[in-house]
Amino acid sequence: MGMKKWIVAAVWTAAALIWAGVAIFYVAAELDKTQWTMAVVAGAVALEVAFWTTAAVLGLTLIESRKAVFQFLLRPFRGNA
Repeated sequence: MGMKKWIVAAVWTAAALIWAGVAIFYVAAELDKTQWTMAVVAGAVALEVAFWTTAAVLGLTLIESRKAVFQFLLRPFRGNA
């Protein structure tokens, strides 16, 4: 598995574990409104980071593939390619 897949898998695993922790925290503890809000915000931030990391990795992959396509297409027009 490539480095990009490992990064995306690690970020989504961390987000899932954080939400599992939020669920355990909800069941196991007597929460007031402030604690519950902080736990949900932490989970939401983890999901946001996971989404943006996935978007960044997909964007890098798109740039790399377009670069390869343009290099292939422009090869006949370059002198000693």
